[in-house]
Amino acid sequence: MNFQFKYLGPSRAVSVKEDFRKIDFRIRSLLREKQDDEHLWSPPNRDRTDSGHRVFQYPAMMVPIVQRRLLEAVVCSQREGISLYDPFCGSGTSLVSGMHLGMSVHGNDINPLAVLISRLRTAREVDADIAEKVRRAVSDARGDKSQVVETAMPNREKWFKQEVALELSALRRSIRNESNLWMRRLLWTTLAETIRLTSNDRTSTYKLHVRTEEDINRRDQSPIDEFERLAAQNAKSLLGFRAALNDNGFVTAGKYLRDTVVKLADTTETMSGIWGSEKKFDLMMTSPPYGDNVTTVTYGQHSYLPLNWIDLADIDEGASPDFLKSTREIDQRSLGGGKVAAKRPDPSRLLEGSRALKKAWAKLPSGGTGRQRLMSFYADVTLAIDSMLSVMKQDAYLIWTVGNRNISGCAIPTDKIITELLEARGCTYVAELTRVIRHKRMPNRNASSETMKREHILVLRHGE
Repeated sequence: MNFQFKYLGPSRAVSVKEDFRKIDFRIRSLLREKQDDEHLWSPPNRDRTDSGHRVFQYPAMMVPIVQRRLLEAVVCSQREGISLYDPFCGSGTSLVSGMHLGMSVHGNDINPLAVLISRLRTAREVDADIAEKVRRAVSDARGDKSQVVETAMPNREKWFKQEVALELSALRRSIRNESNLWMRRLLWTTLAETIRLTSNDRTSTYKLHVRTEEDINRRDQSPIDEFERLAAQNAKSLLGFRAALNDNGFVTAGKYLRDTVVKLADTTETMSGIWGSEKKFDLMMTSPPYGDNVTTVTYGQHSYLPLNWIDLADIDEGASPDFLKSTREIDQRSLGGGKVAAKRPDPSRLLEGSRALKKAWAKLPSGGTGRQRLMSFYADVTLAIDSMLSVMKQDAYLIWTVGNRNISGCAIPTDKIITELLEARGCTYVAELTRVIRHKRMPNRNASSETMKREHILVLRHGE
């Protein structure tokens, strides 16, 4: 595929001692030159199977081709062997984009389902016999006559018809028979998408919302048939990604040549404790939630049903049933949720870190919940920023994709607030792009969604 930016590679890489202000200027010039190229940053047509992008319809996914172009624009003047970090990695789009350029990639997320998908997509080595193992799993499920339902989730009958639950149970048992962990992760991810499509939950919203009784009775779907179709589609997509890595010379003896590490972790925690005190990354690319999950994108609710059928031990040793205590548990652990309130900084100190945040706070009614929601979210954002900067090298570049939103009818300029919070911590503003969201699947029935029609891409440097 012909990208717009040429990666210089090690033979033409600049000295690490070169003045970073000159590099800032190069990056700024490249991005300004292409700012008005709408098709470059908001492509009207794209390959939805790109790099395993559609293995599960995770909320608000970034566009792989756009992330690769952003990386190319930033790293074309940089040194060889760049390590990429995404502290809100979601389904792993930033990470696989970095793999296309031969980077070492590292990410973490608070959602176990996100970690599962990211680990699947970024694996250094994949199973060589995918087609046969998919066929075996489907065959075993079809031959399974057990009447045991393999989930103890509360209110299961509300979300799954009995015949659907029995087929999902057969699939779960067949997946457990697979010995290869990566292959199980592929099958679990396929099962997650099967659950999304065959449960009684509406697919038009990320919040759990049961279908009408008439709609449920009218639906006649076989999870095993759906699983078989999806598994073939997912295998083709992931193998295509591996072939692209191989063609670019990034696979040796069947293994991706750099490190790929994804962890289940809360970015408001101390990242040096997660990644090690000596770990420092060269580049960060991320897209955090645009606001608290309950009122913007409910990543946790969207993941709740699938996670009740997946063996959590196959995701991460830290993925415990506590994540499923309620449909809102994961969202409560995310930015703006109630789980980290004790660690939050004093609101008055927080307001001094951003003029845009202070203005937004002043506009919100003093008697409503808007101010509390705003401050809870950005208090957690500041905790996350301090944490992630602690594992970034001096003069590392930071690429943020953010969206603005409304609270109580007031526009919240996330792009300006994030920029000011980073500048207050010694970061240098480099450039900003705005792109129209054409394909990113957003909560179109959410009252805040009108402000999410555009994304702001911020480039800053961790240094002055």
